Amino acid sequence: MKITWIGQSGYILSDEKTEICIDPYLSDIVNKVAGRERMVKCPVQPKDLHSDVVICTHNHLDHLDPDAIIEMDLATKMFYAPLDCMELLEKLGVKNKKALNKGDRVTAGEFKIEAVFADHTVPAIGLIIRHGGRTLYFSGDTYYNEKLKELKNYSIDVMFICINGKLGNMNVEEAVNLTKIICPKVGVPNHYGMFMSNTEDPEKYSSQINCGFEMEFNQPYNIDEMIGGNIQ
Repeated sequence: MKITWIGQSGYILSDEKTEICIDPYLSDIVNKVAGRERMVKCPVQPKDLHSDVVICTHNHLDHLDPDAIIEMDLATKMFYAPLDCMELLEKLGVKNKKALNKGDRVTAGEFKIEAVFADHTVPAIGLIIRHGGRTLYFSGDTYYNEKLKELKNYSIDVMFICINGKLGNMNVEEAVNLTKIICPKVGVPNHYGMFMSNTEDPEKYSSQINCGFEMEFNQPYNIDEMIGGNIQ
């Protein structure tokens, strides 16, 4: 399985049979709405996104991106998101959709997906994704919350965790603390480097844990190599 970071909390996962996209922010709508320009170019044009499944962890523009979604080939994609996102997805013309709330489980090819607890400013979920004997955790957007400690029970191999400390997200120190509690094989910071007004230095996170790894923007990584420490 390969994984590519596409900015913020966005990722593309692929095993060459099935492709899953999480939280694709592929437009400049936040700049249009709130005057916050992108710091990096869109890694892929929405019309060229070939994912079979798109998961939006909550209804904020940099996670559920209306300008991007309306440009996608909607006929070929299945969308999952919390229940309160369904009305907007319907307005955007998304017919293939299903609510994904905490505790819900779905399957896409060989990917097994479970929605888990997140504590944000709007209804939100984190994700546990299992594939090929590996377990990945994606925090999405979330405050630090004691309930997140329960994720230790999932025996997580790689956790992808927000660190920006603003607008409903945990900060670096909280992310470091949670990582040390969960004890993944690899901890990957995210939700930085997209907006000047809402970013953070990922080294502040990765330098404080033994398993820290900073992904390069829009570069594919083999999960097994990432876990095995074979990436230079």
